[in-house]
Formats: sequence, C-alpha cells, structure tokens
Amino acid sequence: MVYSANIPPTGAVVSESPFVRSLDVIAMMTDWSVMAAVTNGTEYLRDQSEKYLPQEPREDDDAYQTRVDRSVLSPYTSRLIETAAGAILRKPIHIEGDQYWLDLAQNIDGIGSNINEYARRALVSSLTYGHSAILVDYPAAMGARNLAEERAQGRRPYFIHVDAAQIWGWRQASTMPGAPLTQVRIHEYTTRPLNDFGEEQIEQMRVIYPGKYDLYTLGQDVVEFSETGGYSLDEIPLVPIYSNRRGMLQSLPPLLDIANLNITHYQRQADLIHALHIAAMPTLVLEGWDDTTGSATMGVNYAIAMQPGNKAYYVQADATSFDAQAAELQSLEMQMSSLGFTKLFGQKFVAESAEAKRIDQAQGNSVLSIISQELESALNQAFAFAAKYVGLEPPEITIDRDFDYYRLIGQDVSVLTQLNELGKISDAMLLEILRRGEILPDNINIEDELAASTENALALPEPAENTGDEDMEARQEALEPNQVDRLIDLLSR
Repeated sequence: MVYSANIPPTGAVVSESPFVRSLDVIAMMTDWSVMAAVTNGTEYLRDQSEKYLPQEPREDDDAYQTRVDRSVLSPYTSRLIETAAGAILRKPIHIEGDQYWLDLAQNIDGIGSNINEYARRALVSSLTYGHSAILVDYPAAMGARNLAEERAQGRRPYFIHVDAAQIWGWRQASTMPGAPLTQVRIHEYTTRPLNDFGEEQIEQMRVIYPGKYDLYTLGQDVVEFSETGGYSLDEIPLVPIYSNRRGMLQSLPPLLDIANLNITHYQRQADLIHALHIAAMPTLVLEGWDDTTGSATMGVNYAIAMQPGNKAYYVQADATSFDAQAAELQSLEMQMSSLGFTKLFGQKFVAESAEAKRIDQAQGNSVLSIISQELESALNQAFAFAAKYVGLEPPEITIDRDFDYYRLIGQDVSVLTQLNELGKISDAMLLEILRRGEILPDNINIEDELAASTENALALPEPAENTGDEDMEARQEALEPNQVDRLIDLLSR
C-alpha cells in the first residue's frame, strides 16, 4: 500500500499484539527512510541499492553490482545537521539549582554522558527525523525506606534517549490538544546470554502507562508477556524534543527537501563515476580482422601484423559528453548548500547589503531559536520529572541563544570601557557583554568578579581630580555610532 503526502490511509489497524505501528507512525515512516538513507552513509545506501540506485534495463547483474560498489554518498545532509546542532549547543548548557543536579548532569544517562553530550545526540536525532524523546527512568528501590537511604544506595534518576522510530504508538486522555498521554509503546532491542559463550538479540516492546509499565517479548511468531512493574509518578515521564512539530509525537523532518536532493546527487554521481571508469578504457577496433584465424595479443611489447587495407585503432568516448552530468552535480551541490544554510542560518553566498544580511540573520536565527527553545523546554520538563522522583526542587535549564561566533575586537572593548566610565553601562553589564563577546570565559561568576574588583578598588590610591563635564562630553562624542550599534546588536542576542 502506498501512502501519499503523509496522510494515513482510511481504515484501522486491528491487533491484539503490541508489536504493531499506529497509523500516524506508518504515515511518517516514508520520510524517516529518506533521512536514514542520507545519514547512515554509503554502505547503507549500497545495501539498499534496489531502492536508491535501481538496475537499468538490460544492465547485467555484474555491471550493476560494479556500479553499486563504486557509488559514494556525499554527506551534505548529515554535515548540515551536525552544524546546526553545533550552533545551537555552541555554548554549554547552564543549570541553576541544587548541587545534586549539577552532579547528576555529569552522568545524565547513567553510562557516563554529561548533559551537553546527551543533548547533542538527542538534538541530532530530532533534527534528522523531526523529533526524538527523553524517557526519565528511576531504578527500582532495593530495600530503601526513604529518600536518604535511596541516595546512599546510589539510586538516581537518569535519561534514556528514544528515537522517533522507536515509538510505535500512543494514546491520549482525549482528543483535545495537549491532552496527557495515557499509553506509549516503545520498541527496543536487547541481548541476553545464550549457552556458555553466545548471545541472542531480543525484540521487545515496553508499554508505559501512568504509574506502571508492561514488557512484552517477541518470540518465534509468539508474543510473550515478560514483566510488569510500577513507578512513583502518576503520569508518563516521556518528553518529546521537536524540531518541526505537527502534533503529539508527530513531526516532519525539517531537512527532508535537502535529503531528497542529496539522494538525487548520490544517483547522478554514481552514474558519472561509472561512466568515467568505462570511458577511461579505450576500445581497440581491428578492421578486417578474421577472429576465426586465432587470437590477438595486445601490449607494449607486441605488434599487430595487418593485411593491406585493414586498420587498427582505438575508440574512446568524447570527454565533453560528461560536462552535462558534471554541471548537474554542481547545480545540485549549490542547491543543497544554499537551501540548507539559508533555511537554518539565513546566510547567502553572494554579496548583499548590511540590512539584507541583518534580515536574513534574524530569519535564520529564528529557526535555530525555535529549535533551541524546544530543546530547552524538553530538558526542563525532563528534570521536572526527575525532581518528582527524588523530592527536590527542579533546576532551571538555560541554553544560550547566541548561535554565531561573535568575538569582540579591541576597538569594541575600548568603546565599552568608555561607556562604563561615562556611567552609561554598569560594571555588571560590562562584564556580561565581555562574556557574551567571547572575551571572558562562559563559566565566569559575575557577582564574584564584581566583589573582587570592589576589594581591589579599595586598595588603590584615590583617583586624580575629575577633569570636568567638558572632558566627559568630549569622550562621549568620540564614540562612533556604528560601534554602539554593534554592541547593541550583541546585547540583543
């Protein structure tokens, strides 16, 4: 069955097994397969060659396999995703709260990843497929009678990353927007020991309800009920991270159009590589040769004895015949670069006015800003679930919206110093601008620095006599308007 424009087919999926995808999930799978093709690399596309590099009519199997083996994917889409994630998380995630959360953030997933590493993986997955999710889990109690004993045992909440394709279905309390989830089915694989040295892969489905979960294992055409258990929350601790939301746990990959161009580029490049390989091998033509009289041996140490009137020559493809294919590849590359960066970053690779650059930058930053806000909101919700597990006040998570590397130059610092001396900006504001302008480190504590500077000021001798209002006005007039505009632009980020 073919689904058009991501609209689910009319009908119903009826099953007594949890191992069945909902209609909404089925509708998104076509787009996910495209994104998987351009992000999983060359070997994945070669394995899926029947779909992404089909065999041509009358092309024999050996020639087709040779063409597939020479094909290479240029990773434009995956690099764009990595670049966008790097821009959003260019600066470390800031956590304001109890020391418990700062310690937890150093190993947020229980396997050694800090909050920045974990968030980057989750964001890359969300940018790839349209959304990902955080499942907040908490180990079962081992005889602890209170929270203090649980902490002494090392019991702590942790985040589990969930890809969009792992969520096979869900239900909500009502059809109203924002209604809470009442069921989520998460598909996963695990391994278990087999005999003395082997192991086997197990396919299982985790069905989560408010306050409890069930675990099913898929055997040989048999679904086994494996486990059930409870947890201390009256809601499902699953938090989506959207990059292009369309509904509850529904999204559209934001770079799908670029991914389709990337696949077209892969196909054209494979054809060109194969054609160039064939064209590089000239074909020897022997006019008047009787192939029934024997074989001919060719090489630099051999000569051909020809009858009068016969000819021997090579036939080689005209190199200019490949110019059209090369031009098409360049056009696709320019489309991907221009469309991708303009879509996310608002940058063009042509000369443009300062005002146009400012508008484009605002548009690009708005896209990244929306995705950044989604990630920030999701992390705050996830920590709120973790806080309910341990009975603490949740921390406040902040992600810097400064997506560009904007380092102040010496002239800017001089202007800032003058503004500070004129009383136009406070010492705290001066330090904050220097921090945002990459002059001071991100982890600087401005209050501590102000206290230290006050102590230093008390230890210094009395300043010289004031030169008067006229000198102050002259210094204020010396400030260039464009320098002030640059600093205002930095503060508005």
